[in-house]
This record gives sequence, C-alpha cells and structure tokens, in this order.
Amino acid sequence: MTLFLAGIALVILMFCFTRRLLGSLLPERFRQTMRLLIPVYLLINWAFTLFTRSPGERPVALVPLHSYLAMLGWDVKSFADLGRLLGGSWEDPVAFSLKPLLCLGQNTILFIPFGFLLCAAGKRPRTAWVLLLGLLLSLFIEICQLLFKLGFFEADDILHNVLGTYAGILLYRRVPQQTPPQEAEC
Repeated sequence: MTLFLAGIALVILMFCFTRRLLGSLLPERFRQTMRLLIPVYLLINWAFTLFTRSPGERPVALVPLHSYLAMLGWDVKSFADLGRLLGGSWEDPVAFSLKPLLCLGQNTILFIPFGFLLCAAGKRPRTAWVLLLGLLLSLFIEICQLLFKLGFFEADDILHNVLGTYAGILLYRRVPQQTPPQEAEC
C-alpha cells in the first residue's frame, strides 16, 4: 500500500515539476532535460522490478485477466482452471482480496512516468511508438523476472504496464503547453 501511495505522489510531483520546467525553459532545453530523466526512470524501474526481489521459483501466469480473478480469491493458474471456472464447476467460494488490486495499481503507476517522459522528450511523439516501447520494456522486465527467477511472469503485468504508459501519454497531454521565454536577441 505504501508503494502504491508513493507512486501516486511521485506522479503528481512529476506533473507539477514538468509544468514549472515547461514554463521556464526553451523547448529544446526542456526536451533535453526530459531525455536525461529517462535513464534515471529506467534505473528506478529496474531496481523496483528486478533488484528488490529475492530469487525463487519460476511462476508463470499466462491466463488472461489472472489478477482480476485473484481479486475474487480464485487462483486460476492454467487454462484448464479457467475452463472449470467458466463452465461452472469451480468449487472455491468468492473471497475478495485487495492485494491483487494493489499489484494491478502498482504495475499501472510504475509505467506512467515512462509514457510521460517519452512524450516530453520528443518533438512530436507518436502514441503508437510510445506504447510499443512501453510494451517492449514491460516484456523485457517480465522475461528478466522469468529467467532470473525474480518474481512472476504474468501477462496481466504487461497489460497493466502498457495501460500505465498510455496513462502517462494522456497525463502529458494535460500539461498546459505554455510559451517558454524567448532567448534574448543580441
């Protein structure tokens, strides 16, 4: 829960900081500053998703919407389990849990800065390219987690990371595009 709230606070802080920078820097200097922040973000992201976890087994959850079913207390690990659930022969009762919801939120919030910074760093970034880069980064992280046995490889994590990237794009579009100060003419 603390990580979730810290992520929201950092996103709000990033939004306010960017508004202030945009109003005080020339456009090219602003983009250069945002480009410098991308590697910092990547290091923080990798530290959170890879280096803070202790090695374990190699769990893989490729069942679509696994985390949503986990919120209801259903541990659907395979497509056979999903078939039983959808077929009505699932025997476990519904037991709502907030932990999967927090993980879902953390995965989404974790990638908001990525979409935001990529939009801020480019002159006219295309949404499709930024989303593709978000997908590739998320896939890279999930594959590293699988190979190094550092967490779970979940298809839902990739979906939520891409949704976070898109939320970052939308958030950047909400930043008022102020006219920066002009350079003094000689």
